[in-house]
Formats: sequence, C-alpha cells, structure tokens
Amino acid sequence: MKAVILENRNKGFRAGAVIVKDEKILLMNQYLGPREQEGKGAEDFYTLPGGSWEIGETIEQTCKREIKEECGIDINVGKLIFYIDTESRLAFYFVGETAETKIALGGPEKDRMSDHEKYSVEWVELEKLKDLTFIPAPAKDALLRYLDNPDQPAFFYSTNI
Repeated sequence: MKAVILENRNKGFRAGAVIVKDEKILLMNQYLGPREQEGKGAEDFYTLPGGSWEIGETIEQTCKREIKEECGIDINVGKLIFYIDTESRLAFYFVGETAETKIALGGPEKDRMSDHEKYSVEWVELEKLKDLTFIPAPAKDALLRYLDNPDQPAFFYSTNI
C-alpha cells in the first residue's frame, strides 16, 4: 500500500503541528538564496514546524519528534486538523500543546545554516498570518480555515487536483 500511496511522492510522509499560545503561532521561517542551476530566485517563506516520517513511527510520534528537533520544545500531540497532498508528499497537521514558550532552532536546519540557506523558529502574531507566504501554499489556507473554526472535523487539501 505504501508503494502505491507514495509512488509519485519522493519525500514520503510529513507531520507537523499547529501550536498557538497567547495569540501567537509557532512557525519556521526559511530563506533560500537564488538557485541559478534550478532557474529559481531567492525564496523567503514560512512553514508549520514538522518533518519527515521515519519507518517504525506513528505519524503522531513523527510530529512530536520533529517539533522537539526543530524547535527544542516538547508537545502533546492532539487531534488531526488537516492533511495536504502535494506532488512530493502527504503532510498531516495536528494540534500541538505545550507549556513551553522558549524555542530554539535545532536539527538538520541548524546544521544547514549558511548565507544561502537560513532558518529561524518564531512566535508570530495570529493577525499577521494573512500577510505571510507559506510553502506549501495550501497550508496557509488550511491554517486560516482551522483557526476560524477549531472545532470542525479534520479536512483535506490537495495541490494535485
């Protein structure tokens, strides 16, 4: 089944969290300098913290591990909020709850830091979300939809339709 689901998705599964505290949301900001060999200019965008599933983990375990690696905090993983199907992976996003507010970049992102590739984790005011660029782009719409009605059932977005 995995081979069929991931046949055209070379990055596999991803799990991330929506963590909101005191009218702020935890996000990762990424800057990627120009990649001339790929014909791409510089990109500056936000993502929900999270990362790739590893064999043997539940998708909830992936979420918890990735938030600890990327942001340096422990979370309780709550309900599935939404999932997004992109060309390269299936991404699952959960409610994340924590008492911690002190965050620190870690994991592979910290190791890859350079003038050409920069990462930071930050608490961003909810009112600023609408002005930010997200990758994948549907994550922003899904996030705003969830924040508008947190009690709704989990929902699905796709970039492949």
